[in-house]
Amino acid sequence: MKTLRWNHRLDRGECRTCRAHRSPEEVCTGCGRQRRVNARTDTGGALCVTCYAHTRTATDTDTCQECGTVGPLATRSDGKGEDARNLCGRCYRNPRRVCGICGRRKRVALKATATSPDTCPTCYQAPVIDCSICGQHALGRRTTNHGQPRCFACQAAEQIEAALTGPDGRIRPELKPVRDALTELNRPRSLLNNWHKLASLRLLTDIAQGHLELSHDALDALPHVFSVTYLRAMLVAAGALPPRDENATRLHRYATEVVAQVTDPESRGVLTRYARWHVVGRAKTNRHGHISANVAARCRSDIDIAHTFLDHLTATGHTLDDYPQDRLDAWITTNRNARLSFIRWLTRGGYLPLIQLPEPVRQKDPTHDIDPDEQLALARRLLHDPGSASIEDRAAACLILLYAQPAAKIAALTTDDIEIRDAGTYLTLGREPLLLIPPLDGLVTALPITKPFGTASTLADPRWLFTGKNAGTHLHPASLIHRMNRLGIIARASRNTALLHLASTTPPAVFASLVGITIGAATRWTTLAGASWNTYAASPR
Repeated sequence: MKTLRWNHRLDRGECRTCRAHRSPEEVCTGCGRQRRVNARTDTGGALCVTCYAHTRTATDTDTCQECGTVGPLATRSDGKGEDARNLCGRCYRNPRRVCGICGRRKRVALKATATSPDTCPTCYQAPVIDCSICGQHALGRRTTNHGQPRCFACQAAEQIEAALTGPDGRIRPELKPVRDALTELNRPRSLLNNWHKLASLRLLTDIAQGHLELSHDALDALPHVFSVTYLRAMLVAAGALPPRDENATRLHRYATEVVAQVTDPESRGVLTRYARWHVVGRAKTNRHGHISANVAARCRSDIDIAHTFLDHLTATGHTLDDYPQDRLDAWITTNRNARLSFIRWLTRGGYLPLIQLPEPVRQKDPTHDIDPDEQLALARRLLHDPGSASIEDRAAACLILLYAQPAAKIAALTTDDIEIRDAGTYLTLGREPLLLIPPLDGLVTALPITKPFGTASTLADPRWLFTGKNAGTHLHPASLIHRMNRLGIIARASRNTALLHLASTTPPAVFASLVGITIGAATRWTTLAGASWNTYAASPR
């Protein structure tokens, strides 16, 4: 029995579900029940959706070339390509191509024709309309403006205005730059879909409604989660909150919380002095005057070790005046040098009179087990192959592989560090500007690249070469290291290999001033490389 699929087309803009609901109800010739018509037989009899599926299964005997199942096929081979095969619905996968409307690489919902490009599911469900408010030809809805079409940008702007309007019917002056940044987003539909899902936007609404104070202290009282960090960065970049050193603030707060956990008054006083003056007070800042994420992590580790020792002291029933040598020898068996740092500070302060400190263990030579030829080959490929990685990743990788730069310094580079002269492009990494080799100079001068997502695209700080995901911030060093790992670059080992190569080919005073390390470190690397530059300064030119 031949069946014909019911034609649901109507001369109006309706979705597939609404068109199906408008189909007539008749007695199905297959099951005998009163149901909506999904198809008709060659004699005009009605078939419901269930009987139509059974009819297709019974009459279609094509075989899936993937799993071998006999039944209805989702796609058939047309003999025009290697991927054209007979596939059932379970084995068929929609192709993934660049959407001709939004430009994103996604699953194709509507294949390209002679007059229309490939369309992803998101754009397929949203028609391109002429907005009745702004007049632009863009994605939107046909009837959301009192029966008139309205684009997603106008719809998002109305929702943002409503959310940021306070009880007095006005938007606070501090939040107007935030409103402007949100309305200028390139993907307003994403904002509409996620407005009630994003905790940062809910917190922003609470601030606008007066339920949450607009201050750093109010945000500090909330749990330290990504949504709070994202909102704080957005408010700082928009000028609603004053800027501050986040790593330093979190480090001070962490030290206070750890000290509060100590119950013994004497131990609490010792830990307070150590954490506040020796660890946090002596933390090194970068050239921007901020504490880097790596330095803050090391400081937290030092505070944790001190806290662990004081807890160990209490658990063993000893004090700082009668702690014996054998207990100390047992405690420092793991992580020896790190744990001895706090013990040395105690002995300098007159504590632990019964302790005799052991000789410090000489640190091992830094690992540099990467083949220099392989590293140079990788750097050469990243320099000359545009398809090897993004411009950001290629520039950062070459700074590690060729100039031995740490991830924390690369992430914090600014446009002020670039200087273009007649001789070429210079990048300041140390005391003296470094002349970049081509085509690395082109990669560096192409930075920064605006992020395509969120408020980081509209509130980005143009001075950072490597912009971060949060508004107005630079890329986090941990994120940069993760991206390098995906390229096959182990940051520490690759940097050591580059330092070893520089030490063997360049006088220590020269490469120390160019790549930004101390002359002592450069000399140690020269010794490790087995190079001798004792006669370099006196050699005739």
